[in-house]
Amino acid sequence: MVASDRDGLDQLAGITGLGWTASIIGYLGTAIGIGNTLVARVADPQSLLYLGAVLFAATFGLDRLRDKRSSGER
Repeated sequence: MVASDRDGLDQLAGITGLGWTASIIGYLGTAIGIGNTLVARVADPQSLLYLGAVLFAATFGLDRLRDKRSSGER
């Protein structure tokens, strides 16, 4: 059961990691002007930056939680 919790945290951290990476790339692309016009129409570039920051913090928190749980098992 502990291994499945660890795998779940790893998968969730991976998803949030992809999310913040895509958000930051989308923000930079629209800020520089080479971004997709669809991204600019759907989301404000500043909201992409905020979303990226929130997902980065979530990824960081999930990673620390996984480390705490694995150090508690030893």
